[in-house]
Amino acid sequence: AASAPTVTVEAPAPEFKPSIPVAPDPVCAEWGPMADSYAAEQKEWSANGGDPNLPSSSWSTEQRALQMGIIPVLESQVADLRRLADEAQDPFLAGLLRAQATYEDAFATRLPIYQPSDRALWMAAYDFSGAVRAACKTVQPR
Repeated sequence: AASAPTVTVEAPAPEFKPSIPVAPDPVCAEWGPMADSYAAEQKEWSANGGDPNLPSSSWSTEQRALQMGIIPVLESQVADLRRLADEAQDPFLAGLLRAQATYEDAFATRLPIYQPSDRALWMAAYDFSGAVRAACKTVQPR
């Protein structure tokens, strides 16, 4: 007996209308201190990580140790960002958190074999972090 043909119907993409919230999303209360804590853990790496134009094959032993040592911090931050995205009430904020997590995760994965072009991943993660900060601090004017 022949089986019925499979019919695939594509649903239209949901319309996304970002708006300025009237109050910060509840996850912002946790995100702010968390972001500050991760920034403090990344301070030495940011200051002493070396020239971003050098590939990992050119790192000194000290630079490699610093770069490899930051990976668990980045992975922890990615997990926290994804958890907060799942808890966020504002879909726009959730999207920003997920975007930061995605780019930061990709950067952490590439760090052991870093090439200068990989810096764009970090810059995107950094910029999404700034967007999250702004979204958490900005509320609709009264």
